[in-house]
Amino acid sequence: ALHPALLRLIAQTCAGAARHGRWVGVCGALASDPLATPVLVGLGVEELSVGPNLVGEIKTRVRQLDAAECRRHAQALLDLGSARAVRDACLQHWPLA
Repeated sequence: ALHPALLRLIAQTCAGAARHGRWVGVCGALASDPLATPVLVGLGVEELSVGPNLVGEIKTRVRQLDAAECRRHAQALLDLGSARAVRDACLQHWPLA
């Protein structure tokens, strides 16, 4: 789910939406993945829709993030070669508790 091609598509979608005064939300498995949370925030996603059992965890994660830092690091992920490389970089920069 964290493949660089998908992340580039999300980044393009968020940029296009912002140009038109719109927001982007993500739901499902990607939004529910705590490792993806800082990446999605960094790419410009403004709403995450997760299952009730994950609301607290994802909300806590979002509150601990610095949006500017997320933007810088998320942009660097777009040029990586694989989903595994993205996950490894995420774990290194934003370790899970």
